[in-house]
Amino acid sequence: MPVIDASVVVDWIAPGSDPASPAARALTRLARSDAELLGPRLLTEEVTNALLTGIRRRRWTGAAADAAFLMLRDLPVRLMDEPRDLERAWELSRRYDNHPLYDMLYVALAERMQTKLVTADRRLLTRLIATDLLIGPEQVA
Repeated sequence: MPVIDASVVVDWIAPGSDPASPAARALTRLARSDAELLGPRLLTEEVTNALLTGIRRRRWTGAAADAAFLMLRDLPVRLMDEPRDLERAWELSRRYDNHPLYDMLYVALAERMQTKLVTADRRLLTRLIATDLLIGPEQVA
């Protein structure tokens, strides 16, 4: 039951996304294994914002973003938050050079659930390389 972050979900559902991308291949592997996917409530807001940003930057049409939004709503991700995740995310953010709190919410959830965080965010992967909590989508077994 890995935690997935917005970078991976955007790569799965964004209009014109590559079905051979590491994120798409990871989703296929996770679906075949019937793995439960987890994320903080923030996940849907981050992905939705990325879809809107794509419209504003003319990367895709509104209709294409609407279809991706429907896919987002149907993704089998269990959204879960607890107040202690915010506390832990704050601690992690402060420890790692004030890294953005929203990224650390995913890390805190993975830590609490004793599982991996699957992220395509290279900056986050590099920053927390010393931990064993994070993996890239290409590492999903």
